[in-house]
Amino acid sequence: MRPQWESGLRGKVYARLRRAIPIGWRRALRRRVRPERILGIQKPPVDIRPLPLDPGVSQSGRADILVLPVVAWSYRRQRPQQLTEALARRGRRVFYGSLAGSGEPEEPVGAAPGVTLLPIDGIRREDPSDRRLDARPLEKALAGIAAARERFDLQRVVQFVESPYWGPLALVLRDRFGWPIVYDCLDAHAEFSTNRPGVLADAEKSLAPAADLIVATSESLRQRMAEWNPVSRLLPNACDFELFGSLPAPSPSPGWLTVGYVGAVDEWFDMALLERLASLRPKWQFEIVGGMEDVALEVPRLSNVVFYGEVPYLDLPRLRARFDVEIIPFRLSPLTHATDPVKLYEAAAAGRTIVATPMYSLEPLARRKLVRLADTPEEFAREIEAAVAAGPENVRRLRDFGRQNTWDIRAATLEDWMEEIGDWRLPIGD
Repeated sequence: MRPQWESGLRGKVYARLRRAIPIGWRRALRRRVRPERILGIQKPPVDIRPLPLDPGVSQSGRADILVLPVVAWSYRRQRPQQLTEALARRGRRVFYGSLAGSGEPEEPVGAAPGVTLLPIDGIRREDPSDRRLDARPLEKALAGIAAARERFDLQRVVQFVESPYWGPLALVLRDRFGWPIVYDCLDAHAEFSTNRPGVLADAEKSLAPAADLIVATSESLRQRMAEWNPVSRLLPNACDFELFGSLPAPSPSPGWLTVGYVGAVDEWFDMALLERLASLRPKWQFEIVGGMEDVALEVPRLSNVVFYGEVPYLDLPRLRARFDVEIIPFRLSPLTHATDPVKLYEAAAAGRTIVATPMYSLEPLARRKLVRLADTPEEFAREIEAAVAAGPENVRRLRDFGRQNTWDIRAATLEDWMEEIGDWRLPIGD
């Protein structure tokens, strides 16, 4: 379950120190040195190969997109990368911010067709989680983007802001260049234990009311944003239907099921629930696909529970094809209640039913019988068995849902909303 590079003595020491040292101290250390180099550890390269720089030319009357990110492009492939690529497929030039850190480019490079990784000066990858953007970092970031504006002829631009951290920069860019702000409210940012809640909460209180448009992944987030800004709309997550929609339908054997999970195994993952469920059904195989690098959880030592760890995104169809049913055993909290899991849409495209703990965000889908909710291990077992018994018609319904909820559809909807913002400001001269 742990990354392979942690198997040696040095890797184990590194892993223990990482989990023992508070996250704030680790980030402070990483801003100055790379601990892996000190210990002589060779991490595998990031799972992405930069492409030649080819941003294309600005199109008259068609805005470019500047993404101020919440995660690095090379991080686990989720909404930020998927939605960015979908916007690029619609003919937009997209510039995705790159922050100083391991594996990040020092100069602009291609990341995907139509997508350029654009280094943002003065800011490290660790900063958006626990720092305020002001003073010298803000000045350097602004100067770097102003230079990129000249280099790439960035005139009509929409800022796609994915973390409250970027609020001060986004507001200055709008004032200086007339670039509207779309705040993509992905999560309840202040609820992550790895973030500084006060810093992000204050930043969000300034950014949200000032944004030209807010899109939120879940209805609870949209309602909270609407208290600050009436132009707040629901833009749920989605799936890559082409990648998962062609998988064979599940073909469970009576009494011998394979139950899967795809995603991060973090503090919100209810390991105790998984252990009790696996103990209740010893003939079922439970396969967990996802990294668990920064948390210390008691892992079930059961023969029918397998942890694959982090795997490349393109390997997920092969693993998902093994599953009869998928689960989301999350602890209930303000963070998870506001979550709209991407894995749910991907599982639906693959024709796999999701059984999940009763998060508020999933209740509308449960009413449509697109997900099954369960509180206890016993309820999970019953709902998994009911999902298997639902048969081919249920698989067709799930696939139809996946087909209707793709990243390309989300990008088209977002484009329509961006055009409705109106009051496009003309860029001012130098």
